[in-house]
Amino acid sequence: MLSATVKIYLIALHTSIAGLLWGLDTGSIGTVTQMTQFSKSIGHLSTGTLGVYVACILLSASISSLCSGYVADIISRKYAIMSGGLIFAVGAILSASSDHYTMLFCARLITGVGQGQSISVVTIYLCELAPHKIRGTVATMLQLLITVGIASGYFIAYASSQLGDSLAWRTPFIVEAVNGIILAFGMFFMPHSPRWLVQRGRFHEAKTVLELYRDSADVEKELLGIRGKLEEECMENGSFAEIFERRYIRRSILGIFIMTFMMLCGVDAVLYYAPILFRQAGFSSQRASFLASGVSGIINLVCTIPAQIWVDKWGRKFPLIGGGIAMSLCYFGIGLLYLLYGEKVNGEVHITSKMPQWAVIILIYMFIGNFAWSWAIVIKIYACEIMPTRVRAKACAIQQLANWMVNFTVALTAPTFLRASPSGQYFLFCGATLFASVVCFFCMPETKGRSLEEIEDLFEKTTDSLD
Repeated sequence: MLSATVKIYLIALHTSIAGLLWGLDTGSIGTVTQMTQFSKSIGHLSTGTLGVYVACILLSASISSLCSGYVADIISRKYAIMSGGLIFAVGAILSASSDHYTMLFCARLITGVGQGQSISVVTIYLCELAPHKIRGTVATMLQLLITVGIASGYFIAYASSQLGDSLAWRTPFIVEAVNGIILAFGMFFMPHSPRWLVQRGRFHEAKTVLELYRDSADVEKELLGIRGKLEEECMENGSFAEIFERRYIRRSILGIFIMTFMMLCGVDAVLYYAPILFRQAGFSSQRASFLASGVSGIINLVCTIPAQIWVDKWGRKFPLIGGGIAMSLCYFGIGLLYLLYGEKVNGEVHITSKMPQWAVIILIYMFIGNFAWSWAIVIKIYACEIMPTRVRAKACAIQQLANWMVNFTVALTAPTFLRASPSGQYFLFCGATLFASVVCFFCMPETKGRSLEEIEDLFEKTTDSLD
Protein backbone atom coordinates (compact mmCIF):
# COMPACT_ATOMS: atom_id res chain seq x y z
CA MET A 1 0.00 0.00 0.00
CA LEU A 2 1.50 3.29 -1.10
CA SER A 3 1.64 6.18 1.37
CA ALA A 4 -0.18 9.44 0.64
CA THR A 5 3.13 11.22 0.04
CA VAL A 6 4.31 8.65 -2.50
CA LYS A 7 0.98 8.93 -4.33
CA ILE A 8 1.37 12.70 -4.53
CA TYR A 9 4.87 12.34 -6.00
CA LEU A 10 3.65 9.81 -8.59
CA ILE A 11 0.86 12.17 -9.64
CA ALA A 12 3.39 15.00 -9.88
CA LEU A 13 5.69 12.83 -11.99
CA HIS A 14 2.96 12.03 -14.49
CA THR A 15 1.43 15.48 -14.81
CA SER A 16 4.91 16.96 -15.17
CA ILE A 17 5.27 15.12 -18.47
CA ALA A 18 3.88 18.46 -19.72
CA GLY A 19 7.27 19.86 -18.70
CA LEU A 20 9.06 16.97 -20.37
CA LEU A 21 7.32 17.89 -23.63
CA TRP A 22 8.47 21.48 -23.33
CA GLY A 23 12.00 20.38 -22.53
CA LEU A 24 12.17 17.93 -25.44
CA ASP A 25 11.22 20.70 -27.84
CA THR A 26 13.57 23.26 -26.27
CA GLY A 27 16.48 20.83 -26.29
CA SER A 28 16.01 19.51 -29.79
CA ILE A 29 14.77 22.41 -31.92
CA GLY A 30 18.11 24.22 -32.17
CA THR A 31 19.90 21.04 -33.18
CA VAL A 32 17.12 20.02 -35.60
CA THR A 33 17.27 23.33 -37.48
CA GLN A 34 21.06 23.07 -37.79
CA MET A 35 20.98 19.57 -39.34
CA THR A 36 22.02 19.29 -42.98
CA GLN A 37 19.19 16.74 -43.44
CA PHE A 38 16.70 19.39 -42.34
CA SER A 39 18.06 21.89 -44.86
CA LYS A 40 17.83 19.30 -47.65
CA SER A 41 14.17 18.51 -46.80
CA ILE A 42 12.83 21.96 -45.95
CA GLY A 43 15.42 24.31 -47.42
CA HIS A 44 17.95 26.62 -45.78
CA LEU A 45 16.40 29.01 -43.24
CA SER A 46 17.72 32.56 -43.13
CA THR A 47 18.54 34.10 -39.76
CA GLY A 48 15.17 35.89 -39.65
CA THR A 49 13.17 32.85 -40.79
CA LEU A 50 14.94 30.67 -38.22
CA GLY A 51 13.96 33.07 -35.44
CA VAL A 52 10.33 33.13 -36.61
CA TYR A 53 10.10 29.34 -36.81
CA VAL A 54 11.71 28.67 -33.43
CA ALA A 55 9.75 31.43 -31.67
CA CYS A 56 6.29 30.89 -33.18
CA ILE A 57 5.51 28.10 -30.69
CA LEU A 58 5.76 30.73 -27.94
CA LEU A 59 3.27 32.99 -29.70
CA SER A 60 0.53 30.35 -29.89
CA ALA A 61 1.44 29.08 -26.42
CA SER A 62 0.97 32.57 -24.98
CA ILE A 63 -2.50 32.84 -26.50
CA SER A 64 -3.61 29.41 -25.29
CA SER A 65 -2.13 30.05 -21.84
CA LEU A 66 -4.40 33.08 -21.53
CA CYS A 67 -7.41 30.90 -22.36
CA SER A 68 -6.19 28.15 -20.01
CA GLY A 69 -7.52 30.05 -17.00
CA TYR A 70 -11.08 29.73 -18.30
CA VAL A 71 -10.55 26.14 -19.37
CA ALA A 72 -9.06 25.11 -16.00
CA ASP A 73 -11.95 26.72 -14.13
CA ILE A 74 -14.68 25.29 -16.37
CA ILE A 75 -13.60 21.74 -17.24
CA SER A 76 -11.14 21.30 -14.31
CA ARG A 77 -7.37 21.36 -13.94
CA LYS A 78 -7.25 17.64 -14.74
CA TYR A 79 -8.99 17.83 -18.12
CA ALA A 80 -7.20 21.05 -19.09
CA ILE A 81 -3.88 19.20 -18.81
CA MET A 82 -5.31 16.22 -20.72
CA SER A 83 -6.61 18.30 -23.63
CA GLY A 84 -3.32 20.19 -23.82
CA GLY A 85 -1.40 16.92 -24.11
CA LEU A 86 -3.63 15.76 -26.97
CA ILE A 87 -3.27 19.02 -28.92
CA PHE A 88 0.50 18.95 -28.43
CA ALA A 89 0.62 15.38 -29.78
CA VAL A 90 -1.34 16.40 -32.89
CA GLY A 91 1.07 19.27 -33.54
CA ALA A 92 4.12 17.03 -33.08
CA ILE A 93 2.69 14.41 -35.47
CA LEU A 94 2.11 17.10 -38.11
CA SER A 95 5.68 18.38 -37.60
CA ALA A 96 7.08 14.88 -38.06
CA SER A 97 5.15 14.44 -41.31
CA SER A 98 5.83 17.91 -42.79
CA ASP A 99 7.49 18.22 -46.18
CA HIS A 100 7.69 22.03 -46.52
CA TYR A 101 8.21 25.08 -44.35
CA THR A 102 4.60 26.31 -44.31
CA MET A 103 3.27 23.01 -42.96
CA LEU A 104 6.10 22.87 -40.42
CA PHE A 105 5.31 26.40 -39.27
CA CYS A 106 1.58 25.67 -38.85
CA ALA A 107 2.32 22.43 -37.03
CA ARG A 108 4.56 24.29 -34.60
CA LEU A 109 1.77 26.77 -33.90
CA ILE A 110 -0.58 23.88 -33.06
CA THR A 111 2.08 22.37 -30.80
CA GLY A 112 2.28 25.69 -28.98
CA VAL A 113 -1.47 25.73 -28.35
CA GLY A 114 -1.23 22.35 -26.64
CA GLN A 115 1.89 23.33 -24.72
CA GLY A 116 0.38 26.55 -23.43
CA GLN A 117 -2.76 24.73 -22.38
CA SER A 118 -1.04 21.98 -20.41
CA ILE A 119 2.00 23.57 -18.83
CA SER A 120 0.08 26.63 -17.61
CA VAL A 121 -2.20 24.45 -15.50
CA VAL A 122 0.24 21.88 -14.08
CA THR A 123 1.73 24.13 -11.40
CA ILE A 124 -1.76 25.23 -10.32
CA TYR A 125 -2.89 21.61 -10.11
CA LEU A 126 0.11 20.47 -8.09
CA CYS A 127 0.05 23.46 -5.72
CA GLU A 128 -3.63 22.82 -5.00
CA LEU A 129 -3.25 19.08 -4.55
CA ALA A 130 -0.04 18.87 -2.50
CA PRO A 131 0.11 19.42 1.31
CA HIS A 132 1.95 22.61 2.23
CA LYS A 133 4.91 20.76 3.81
CA ILE A 134 5.98 19.33 0.44
CA ARG A 135 4.26 21.77 -1.92
CA GLY A 136 7.52 23.29 -3.14
CA THR A 137 9.17 19.94 -3.77
CA VAL A 138 6.10 18.56 -5.55
CA ALA A 139 5.62 21.65 -7.72
CA THR A 140 9.29 21.60 -8.75
CA MET A 141 8.73 18.20 -10.34
CA LEU A 142 7.58 20.15 -13.39
CA GLN A 143 10.93 21.91 -13.69
CA LEU A 144 12.80 18.66 -13.07
CA LEU A 145 10.98 17.06 -16.00
CA ILE A 146 11.67 20.14 -18.13
CA THR A 147 15.40 19.71 -17.51
CA VAL A 148 15.16 15.96 -18.19
CA GLY A 149 13.43 16.85 -21.45
CA ILE A 150 16.05 19.45 -22.43
CA ALA A 151 18.93 17.05 -21.80
CA SER A 152 17.09 14.21 -23.57
CA GLY A 153 16.14 16.49 -26.45
CA TYR A 154 19.76 17.45 -27.09
CA PHE A 155 20.95 13.85 -27.15
CA ILE A 156 17.95 12.46 -29.06
CA ALA A 157 18.56 15.08 -31.74
CA TYR A 158 22.30 14.42 -31.70
CA ALA A 159 21.74 10.66 -32.09
CA SER A 160 19.15 11.06 -34.82
CA SER A 161 21.43 13.50 -36.69
CA GLN A 162 23.62 10.48 -37.51
CA LEU A 163 20.81 9.10 -39.71
CA GLY A 164 21.21 9.74 -43.40
CA ASP A 165 17.72 10.79 -44.47
CA SER A 166 14.89 13.05 -43.27
CA LEU A 167 14.17 10.66 -40.38
CA ALA A 168 17.13 12.41 -38.73
CA TRP A 169 15.12 15.57 -37.97
CA ARG A 170 11.68 13.91 -37.82
CA THR A 171 12.62 11.52 -34.97
CA PRO A 172 12.60 14.17 -32.18
CA PHE A 173 9.05 15.17 -33.18
CA ILE A 174 7.94 11.52 -33.12
CA VAL A 175 9.30 11.16 -29.57
CA GLU A 176 7.40 14.31 -28.52
CA ALA A 177 4.15 12.99 -30.01
CA VAL A 178 4.41 9.69 -28.10
CA ASN A 179 4.94 11.50 -24.81
CA GLY A 180 2.03 13.86 -25.48
CA ILE A 181 -0.26 10.84 -25.91
CA ILE A 182 1.07 9.27 -22.69
CA LEU A 183 0.33 12.49 -20.77
CA ALA A 184 -3.22 12.76 -22.09
CA PHE A 185 -4.11 9.09 -21.54
CA GLY A 186 -2.69 9.00 -18.02
CA MET A 187 -4.73 12.01 -16.88
CA PHE A 188 -7.82 9.77 -16.90
CA PHE A 189 -6.46 8.18 -13.73
CA MET A 190 -5.50 11.39 -11.89
CA PRO A 191 -7.71 12.99 -9.17
CA HIS A 192 -9.33 16.39 -9.46
CA SER A 193 -7.90 19.31 -7.49
CA PRO A 194 -9.70 19.35 -4.10
CA ARG A 195 -9.86 23.15 -4.20
CA TRP A 196 -11.47 23.08 -7.64
CA LEU A 197 -14.00 20.53 -6.34
CA VAL A 198 -14.86 22.74 -3.36
CA GLN A 199 -15.17 25.69 -5.70
CA ARG A 200 -17.75 23.69 -7.70
CA GLY A 201 -19.64 22.71 -4.55
CA ARG A 202 -18.56 19.05 -4.75
CA PHE A 203 -17.57 18.80 -1.10
CA HIS A 204 -17.89 15.04 -0.73
CA GLU A 205 -15.56 14.41 -3.67
CA ALA A 206 -13.10 16.96 -2.30
CA LYS A 207 -13.08 15.18 1.05
CA THR A 208 -12.49 11.84 -0.68
CA VAL A 209 -9.48 13.26 -2.56
CA LEU A 210 -8.02 14.75 0.64
CA GLU A 211 -8.49 11.46 2.50
CA LEU A 212 -6.48 9.69 -0.20
CA TYR A 213 -3.61 12.18 -0.18
CA ARG A 214 -3.44 13.43 3.42
CA ASP A 215 -3.04 12.09 6.94
CA SER A 216 -6.58 11.46 8.19
CA ALA A 217 -6.17 13.88 11.11
CA ASP A 218 -5.56 16.81 8.76
CA VAL A 219 -8.45 16.28 6.34
CA GLU A 220 -11.30 17.97 8.21
CA LYS A 221 -9.15 20.94 9.19
CA GLU A 222 -7.90 21.50 5.65
CA LEU A 223 -11.34 21.05 4.11
CA LEU A 224 -12.84 23.56 6.54
CA GLY A 225 -10.02 26.00 5.75
CA ILE A 226 -10.60 25.70 1.99
CA ARG A 227 -14.39 26.05 2.34
CA GLY A 228 -14.10 28.96 4.73
CA LYS A 229 -11.79 30.93 2.50
CA LEU A 230 -13.81 30.28 -0.65
CA GLU A 231 -17.13 31.07 1.06
CA GLU A 232 -15.60 34.30 2.33
CA GLU A 233 -14.71 35.19 -1.25
CA CYS A 234 -17.96 33.87 -2.76
CA MET A 235 -17.56 30.49 -4.43
CA GLU A 236 -17.70 31.66 -8.06
CA ASN A 237 -14.62 31.95 -10.20
CA GLY A 238 -13.08 35.42 -10.29
CA SER A 239 -12.78 37.49 -13.46
CA PHE A 240 -9.65 38.77 -15.17
CA ALA A 241 -10.56 42.33 -14.17
CA GLU A 242 -10.78 41.31 -10.51
CA ILE A 243 -7.12 40.23 -10.54
CA PHE A 244 -6.15 43.90 -10.76
CA GLU A 245 -8.52 45.17 -8.09
CA ARG A 246 -6.98 46.72 -5.00
CA ARG A 247 -7.23 43.50 -2.94
CA TYR A 248 -5.10 41.48 -5.36
CA ILE A 249 -3.13 44.00 -7.42
CA ARG A 250 0.10 43.90 -5.40
CA ARG A 251 0.53 40.15 -5.70
CA SER A 252 -0.72 40.16 -9.31
CA ILE A 253 1.94 42.67 -10.37
CA LEU A 254 4.61 40.79 -8.41
CA GLY A 255 3.67 37.49 -10.09
CA ILE A 256 3.66 39.02 -13.58
CA PHE A 257 6.95 40.79 -12.88
CA ILE A 258 8.89 37.70 -11.83
CA MET A 259 7.40 35.56 -14.62
CA THR A 260 8.38 38.24 -17.16
CA PHE A 261 11.95 38.58 -15.92
CA MET A 262 12.30 34.80 -15.77
CA MET A 263 12.47 34.95 -19.57
CA LEU A 264 14.10 38.37 -19.85
CA CYS A 265 17.15 36.79 -18.24
CA GLY A 266 17.59 35.15 -21.66
CA VAL A 267 17.72 31.51 -20.60
CA ASP A 268 15.79 30.25 -23.61
CA ALA A 269 18.02 32.20 -25.99
CA VAL A 270 20.87 30.16 -24.49
CA LEU A 271 18.97 26.85 -24.61
CA TYR A 272 17.31 27.26 -28.03
CA TYR A 273 20.42 28.46 -29.80
CA ALA A 274 23.07 26.55 -27.86
CA PRO A 275 24.66 25.09 -31.04
CA ILE A 276 25.11 28.63 -32.40
CA LEU A 277 26.51 29.92 -29.09
CA PHE A 278 29.07 27.14 -28.87
CA ARG A 279 30.04 27.55 -32.51
CA GLN A 280 30.66 31.26 -31.88
CA ALA A 281 32.68 30.35 -28.80
CA GLY A 282 35.04 28.12 -30.77
CA PHE A 283 33.48 24.71 -31.63
CA SER A 284 33.91 24.77 -35.38
CA SER A 285 32.27 21.45 -36.31
CA GLN A 286 28.53 20.69 -36.17
CA ARG A 287 29.15 17.54 -34.17
CA ALA A 288 31.19 19.34 -31.50
CA SER A 289 28.62 22.12 -31.07
CA PHE A 290 25.83 19.53 -30.77
CA LEU A 291 27.76 17.65 -28.07
CA ALA A 292 28.54 20.86 -26.19
CA SER A 293 24.81 21.64 -26.22
CA GLY A 294 24.13 18.19 -24.77
CA VAL A 295 26.55 18.86 -21.92
CA SER A 296 24.60 22.04 -21.08
CA GLY A 297 21.46 19.91 -20.85
CA ILE A 298 23.14 17.55 -18.38
CA ILE A 299 24.33 20.48 -16.24
CA ASN A 300 20.80 21.89 -16.29
CA LEU A 301 19.42 18.57 -15.05
CA VAL A 302 22.08 17.92 -12.38
CA CYS A 303 21.75 21.41 -10.87
CA THR A 304 17.97 21.10 -10.68
CA ILE A 305 18.13 18.08 -8.36
CA PRO A 306 19.48 19.83 -5.20
CA ALA A 307 16.81 22.51 -5.50
CA GLN A 308 14.18 19.79 -5.99
CA ILE A 309 15.26 18.30 -2.65
CA TRP A 310 15.81 21.45 -0.59
CA VAL A 311 13.45 24.10 -2.02
CA ASP A 312 11.10 23.83 0.98
CA LYS A 313 14.06 24.39 3.33
CA TRP A 314 15.67 27.19 1.34
CA GLY A 315 12.44 29.12 0.97
CA ARG A 316 11.67 31.35 -2.00
CA LYS A 317 13.70 34.57 -1.52
CA PHE A 318 17.17 33.09 -1.22
CA PRO A 319 17.15 31.23 -4.58
CA LEU A 320 15.67 34.21 -6.41
CA ILE A 321 18.13 36.76 -5.08
CA GLY A 322 21.25 34.57 -4.84
CA GLY A 323 20.65 32.88 -8.18
CA GLY A 324 19.94 36.19 -9.88
CA ILE A 325 23.20 37.74 -8.71
CA ALA A 326 25.19 34.67 -9.80
CA MET A 327 23.58 34.69 -13.28
CA SER A 328 24.27 38.40 -13.66
CA LEU A 329 27.95 37.86 -12.97
CA CYS A 330 28.11 35.06 -15.55
CA TYR A 331 26.50 37.26 -18.21
CA PHE A 332 28.78 40.18 -17.39
CA GLY A 333 31.84 37.95 -17.80
CA ILE A 334 30.65 36.57 -21.17
CA GLY A 335 29.78 40.02 -22.48
CA LEU A 336 33.16 41.40 -21.40
CA LEU A 337 35.05 38.53 -23.09
CA TYR A 338 33.20 39.06 -26.39
CA LEU A 339 33.80 42.80 -26.13
CA LEU A 340 37.55 42.30 -25.63
CA TYR A 341 38.26 39.24 -27.79
CA GLY A 342 35.39 38.97 -30.30
CA GLU A 343 36.27 39.25 -34.00
CA LYS A 344 34.07 39.17 -37.10
CA VAL A 345 34.79 36.25 -39.41
CA ASN A 346 32.65 35.94 -42.57
CA GLY A 347 30.03 38.27 -41.10
CA GLU A 348 29.75 36.43 -37.77
CA VAL A 349 31.38 37.21 -34.43
CA HIS A 350 33.75 34.58 -33.09
CA ILE A 351 36.30 34.34 -30.31
CA THR A 352 39.54 33.16 -31.89
CA SER A 353 41.77 32.99 -28.79
CA LYS A 354 41.70 29.65 -26.91
CA MET A 355 41.66 30.82 -23.28
CA PRO A 356 38.76 33.30 -23.75
CA GLN A 357 36.92 30.59 -25.73
CA TRP A 358 37.03 28.19 -22.82
CA ALA A 359 36.18 30.96 -20.37
CA VAL A 360 32.99 31.76 -22.35
CA ILE A 361 32.01 28.08 -22.52
CA ILE A 362 32.52 27.63 -18.76
CA LEU A 363 30.52 30.80 -18.00
CA ILE A 364 27.66 29.60 -20.23
CA TYR A 365 27.60 26.33 -18.29
CA MET A 366 27.77 28.23 -14.97
CA PHE A 367 24.84 30.42 -16.03
CA ILE A 368 22.72 27.37 -16.92
CA GLY A 369 23.58 25.70 -13.61
CA ASN A 370 22.72 28.80 -11.59
CA PHE A 371 19.42 29.27 -13.40
CA ALA A 372 18.52 25.61 -12.84
CA TRP A 373 18.88 25.63 -9.04
CA SER A 374 17.26 29.02 -8.51
CA TRP A 375 14.89 30.87 -10.82
CA ALA A 376 13.84 27.80 -12.79
CA ILE A 377 12.60 26.13 -9.62
CA VAL A 378 11.18 28.93 -7.53
CA ILE A 379 9.53 31.51 -9.80
CA LYS A 380 6.61 29.44 -11.12
CA ILE A 381 5.84 28.06 -7.66
CA TYR A 382 5.88 31.48 -6.02
CA ALA A 383 3.86 33.20 -8.74
CA CYS A 384 1.18 30.51 -8.41
CA GLU A 385 1.00 30.13 -4.63
CA ILE A 386 0.62 33.85 -3.85
CA MET A 387 -2.69 34.00 -5.75
CA PRO A 388 -5.97 32.95 -4.04
CA THR A 389 -7.90 29.92 -5.30
CA ARG A 390 -10.75 32.00 -6.63
CA VAL A 391 -8.61 33.79 -9.22
CA ARG A 392 -5.54 31.52 -9.32
CA ALA A 393 -6.17 29.93 -12.73
CA LYS A 394 -6.81 33.25 -14.48
CA ALA A 395 -3.96 35.02 -12.68
CA CYS A 396 -1.53 32.25 -13.63
CA ALA A 397 -2.81 32.46 -17.21
CA ILE A 398 -1.90 36.15 -17.37
CA GLN A 399 1.47 35.46 -15.74
CA GLN A 400 2.20 32.74 -18.29
CA LEU A 401 1.06 35.03 -21.11
CA ALA A 402 3.60 37.65 -20.01
CA ASN A 403 6.25 34.95 -19.65
CA TRP A 404 5.76 33.58 -23.15
CA MET A 405 5.38 36.95 -24.88
CA VAL A 406 8.77 38.05 -23.53
CA ASN A 407 10.19 34.63 -24.37
CA PHE A 408 8.80 34.96 -27.91
CA THR A 409 10.49 38.34 -28.33
CA VAL A 410 13.82 37.04 -27.02
CA ALA A 411 13.73 33.87 -29.13
CA LEU A 412 12.68 35.80 -32.26
CA THR A 413 15.44 38.40 -32.03
CA ALA A 414 18.26 36.28 -30.59
CA PRO A 415 19.69 34.91 -33.91
CA THR A 416 19.91 38.42 -35.40
CA PHE A 417 21.23 39.89 -32.15
CA LEU A 418 23.87 37.16 -31.82
CA ARG A 419 25.05 37.76 -35.38
CA ALA A 420 25.24 41.52 -34.91
CA SER A 421 26.48 41.96 -31.34
CA PRO A 422 26.91 38.97 -28.98
CA SER A 423 28.29 41.16 -26.17
CA GLY A 424 25.31 43.55 -26.30
CA GLN A 425 22.81 40.77 -25.73
CA TYR A 426 24.69 39.42 -22.70
CA PHE A 427 24.96 42.86 -21.10
CA LEU A 428 21.21 43.37 -21.63
CA PHE A 429 20.39 40.07 -19.91
CA CYS A 430 22.85 40.89 -17.12
CA GLY A 431 21.11 44.18 -16.35
CA ALA A 432 17.61 42.67 -16.45
CA THR A 433 18.57 39.80 -14.13
CA LEU A 434 20.25 42.07 -11.61
CA PHE A 435 17.30 44.48 -11.60
CA ALA A 436 14.85 41.64 -10.91
CA SER A 437 16.99 40.39 -8.01
CA VAL A 438 16.95 43.83 -6.38
CA VAL A 439 13.17 44.12 -6.75
CA CYS A 440 12.70 40.66 -5.17
CA PHE A 441 14.90 41.66 -2.22
CA PHE A 442 12.69 44.62 -1.37
CA CYS A 443 9.20 43.53 -2.49
CA MET A 444 8.87 39.75 -2.04
CA PRO A 445 7.36 38.27 1.16
CA GLU A 446 8.61 34.78 2.12
CA THR A 447 5.98 32.01 1.78
CA LYS A 448 7.98 28.97 2.93
CA GLY A 449 6.04 26.56 5.16
CA ARG A 450 2.67 28.31 4.80
CA SER A 451 -0.58 26.84 3.47
CA LEU A 452 -2.17 28.54 0.46
CA GLU A 453 -4.81 30.04 2.74
CA GLU A 454 -2.14 31.36 5.14
CA ILE A 455 -0.29 32.96 2.22
CA GLU A 456 -3.49 34.71 1.22
CA ASP A 457 -3.90 36.07 4.76
CA LEU A 458 -0.26 37.25 4.69
CA PHE A 459 -0.84 39.41 1.62
CA GLU A 460 -4.17 40.72 2.86
CA LYS A 461 -2.64 41.80 6.16
CA THR A 462 0.16 43.55 4.27
CA THR A 463 -2.40 45.31 2.08
CA ASP A 464 -4.37 46.42 5.13
CA SER A 465 -1.20 47.79 6.77
CA LEU A 466 -0.62 50.05 3.77
CA ASP A 467 -3.93 51.84 4.31
